[in-house]
Amino acid sequence: MAYVRQPNVVLAGTALKQNPSSSTISPPGILPVTLDCEEATTTSLGVVQVGSGLAITPSGILSVVGGNSLISVKLTAINYTALATDYYIGAIKKDITITLPLGIVGKVYIVKNQVEGNIKVKGTAQNLDSSGDKTLGSEQSIFVVFDGARWNIVN
Repeated sequence: MAYVRQPNVVLAGTALKQNPSSSTISPPGILPVTLDCEEATTTSLGVVQVGSGLAITPSGILSVVGGNSLISVKLTAINYTALATDYYIGAIKKDITITLPLGIVGKVYIVKNQVEGNIKVKGTAQNLDSSGDKTLGSEQSIFVVFDGARWNIVN
């Protein structure tokens, strides 16, 4: 059985290449050649677009750029509006308010009250669950994610 690939079709990933390129099959069903694996390149694949924080190496491998797997930590003793780059926000003084910014779908924050007393967490324009804000007592925390309409408390 012969393997036939339509001409001018580019397949992503790897491709098999007969080496040498032409030979006679003898005996029938036995190929007196080797099959080499050739990595696809951006030239052979055409234009490849990847999201933020990802890149395609010259050898065609998808990789993470930046190399920093640490999360952003913000500690605050004053009222604070979270930045898009924040991930963990720790309140280090009681009676302050942490405000979550206008949401980006899928954005996540962890907010923790790290002191004795209460703090308040609220959304800028979107609600936090079904209410406008959430009070966190001593050492309490919340994990929130934005779904496109509101901030949702996960824990």
